[in-house]
Amino acid sequence: MKAYTLIILSFFILSSCSSHKAQPPIPETDEKQIIFFSDEDNLRNESSYYDALLELRNKFPTEIANMKVISSEENRLYTKYQIEEYPSLLIIQQDKVLEKIEGNLDKDEIITPLENVLSSSTSSKK
Repeated sequence: MKAYTLIILSFFILSSCSSHKAQPPIPETDEKQIIFFSDEDNLRNESSYYDALLELRNKFPTEIANMKVISSEENRLYTKYQIEEYPSLLIIQQDKVLEKIEGNLDKDEIITPLENVLSSSTSSKK
């Protein structure tokens, strides 16, 4: 009976691992999107980014809630958006970079450009 249970359990585990076509991690939309590039090895440098995002959450709840966090393992996206420093934060719209913030910055140095871009209704490539 134990062997039968083990076989059934294995079947369920393996069936949940079925291969699906990979979805693009950043879907193209007309909405402004925040993408946060994180490095798990240097999380201490990211605290000012999280503080800034928490402060902006009340003013821009949808944008903050829909933020994508990209780990350092996503080399393709780091190359695509020319990310050279950790942490980095982008605001994109229709696959165009509206704002790029990189490196170890103070909370206010992060909030001001984010707020300016998220508040504006027009987009211009940086």
